[in-house]
Amino acid sequence: MAQEDPHFPKLYDYGNKYIIRECIHGIELDKYLIHNPLTKEISLKIIDVYEALGKVGYKRQDSMLFHIFITSCSYFRVIDTARAMKEKTTFPRRILEELDKLGYKTDFLEHVKALRPDLYCKWFKKK
Repeated sequence: MAQEDPHFPKLYDYGNKYIIRECIHGIELDKYLIHNPLTKEISLKIIDVYEALGKVGYKRQDSMLFHIFITSCSYFRVIDTARAMKEKTTFPRRILEELDKLGYKTDFLEHVKALRPDLYCKWFKKK
């Protein structure tokens, strides 16, 4: 799963009790945001990760920020997707909680509302 999407590490081998994947070098998004502002470009890349999780078939379109790495080429790569098959959700609760801890939840949601109003409405539609 996810072998054709650049957001996810390549799978080299696996067995009953092991998995060998591509090593991702970079900085965790949560650590990056401690020292750098959340820009619209970063928000777009978070949205890209969110959408990639759904596109490749993961049930959970959500991730902890420390599982999203920013590489030296500014690519966003997601590691540890094991739990993404267990729980179905299309609301990015963990992403928003982590951004809130860093003081960026409101900024992120403003970026989503401006850049992807369709997605904002999907997340916050009235029932």
